[in-house]
Amino acid sequence: MKAMSGPNSPYDPVEVAALDPVALDAAVAAAEAAFAGADSLDALKGARLVHIDRGAVAQARREIGALPPSAKADAGRRVGAALAALTT
Repeated sequence: MKAMSGPNSPYDPVEVAALDPVALDAAVAAAEAAFAGADSLDALKGARLVHIDRGAVAQARREIGALPPSAKADAGRRVGAALAALTT
């Protein structure tokens, strides 16, 4: 008979770092700084692509699907707030 590998750890494999409120706040701050520093429409478009369309906020939005149903609503609200902060 094989022994068990060890005690259970509090690690949750569905916990996604991109959805962490601190990470989202940092992504919003970085995007706002990039938008403020954009000196042309092309620079603004580039900042949008990097920070909204392909950046940490977009990754967080995609990662919501990996969460259990009970956590999706809260994560969706956090990501929605981050997107609203960047698009309004």
